[in-house]
Amino acid sequence: MKYKDSTASLDTARKILKVNHAGEFGAINIYRSQIFVSRLLRRDYVPLLESFMEDEKRHMNRFWEEIQHRNGIKCKSYWLCGAGGWFMGFISALLGKSGVMACTWAVESVVVGHLKNQLSYLESRNDSAAWETVQSILEDEENHRDTGRIEGGSALLYGPFRWMISLFTEGVIRFGMR
Repeated sequence: MKYKDSTASLDTARKILKVNHAGEFGAINIYRSQIFVSRLLRRDYVPLLESFMEDEKRHMNRFWEEIQHRNGIKCKSYWLCGAGGWFMGFISALLGKSGVMACTWAVESVVVGHLKNQLSYLESRNDSAAWETVQSILEDEENHRDTGRIEGGSALLYGPFRWMISLFTEGVIRFGMR
């Protein structure tokens, strides 16, 4: 998705921050439900999921701080991200470690692409505060994506699952940017 100046009353930088904040809430809920199921079925990768969730909580707080500096409110897709994230996390955890990692890889692949496009847009608008906020989380998200791929998310069997998750993630981001 290429970011451009908004024609609505809310500028694009604020939309980006709000959508990213909502996305972090979705990611937290993905990991919450994955941890819940994994504690019952496969405890061995709960520590990894907990570390990912802590990263996402830190990211969400960082976006919220910048939104508040701009007198903003939560994104209209906030609760959709939360519910969708919990559902995706639950289903992926039932599919085992490869399902969890496929979900992580799919979501974070979409997110990393958007973050890089957002950085280009924000740099072109000279919005250093928003740029620094987005930049501050990119490395963590790339690490989550790469870990998902390496730790079993690339299994051929999970290709359709990754595609569905990627499609949903992209759709929610586009909805939030409207």
